[in-house]
Amino acid sequence: MLAIDFITAFGRLLRDGNLRDVFALNPQHAGRQIYLRESDLPAWLQLDPADVEFQAEVLLRKRLDLVKWFAPETCRRLDKKLWPVFRQFARGNWPPEGGAKLSDTLLFCQHLRRQLPGAVAASEWNRLDFAHSKRRLGLRWVQIPTAKMSTRRGLQFFIRGRSQRWWEFFLYLGV
Repeated sequence: MLAIDFITAFGRLLRDGNLRDVFALNPQHAGRQIYLRESDLPAWLQLDPADVEFQAEVLLRKRLDLVKWFAPETCRRLDKKLWPVFRQFARGNWPPEGGAKLSDTLLFCQHLRRQLPGAVAASEWNRLDFAHSKRRLGLRWVQIPTAKMSTRRGLQFFIRGRSQRWWEFFLYLGV
């Protein structure tokens, strides 16, 4: 395997919680584990594990802010559990390249559906599912939370145009 440079290794360190754990215990072993170039080892060994973990947490919080944008009701439901649950998930899961914001939210919600059933808002799950699909149309029956902490029944419509841009509409039923 080809050796990697310091910048590439540092990027991997920031996004991989398990690698940071190894690095905190034995930085030299962590460098060998990811095939760091020998010439970059002195700089690698100068990194402070606490500073690296702090910077990684900053990145995780930025990721969480994006998840909050795409799944606000789900995040509200988790309340004080949100950060610990997201941190535990995100330390070992990095979104794939391209569409990372939406992918990260989808992966987190998939994780929640396995770990905390009922935490993911149905309308948000439907939205994420449709956004990641190639379908042109989508229709779901949902109960949508209102500002008064109650719910309204309705239909959630999704339409995808030729440009791959999509729209979402709700048709509420009853009062």
